Amino acid sequence: MAFNANEYALKYATMSLASVRLDDLWMVLSAWEEGARPVVERMVREKQKAGGTANKEWVHWLDGIRDMAPVLDIPKKTRRLVREEAAEPG
Repeated sequence: MAFNANEYALKYATMSLASVRLDDLWMVLSAWEEGARPVVERMVREKQKAGGTANKEWVHWLDGIRDMAPVLDIPKKTRRLVREEAAEPG
C-alpha cells in the first residue's frame, strides 16, 4: 500500500491512499482484518468509484493498472497540503 505516494512508489503498490489524515488508514486496516486482500480490494474499488471527500479518503486499486496518470495528481496535491500544514507556525 502506498500512502500519499509519489510516482515511483505507486508503480510498486497494490493500492494507494491519499489523505491529509493518517487515521484514514483505519478503513484499510479494518477491511484487512475482516477478510484480507479480497475485502480490501472490494472496499477500495467501491470508494474509488465514489471518490474521496475533500482532502481525505482518496483510494485507488493499482494492481493491474497500466496507465498511472489518472492516479498521480491526487497524492501529489495531498502531499503539498500536508507539507503546507506542517510548515505553519504554532
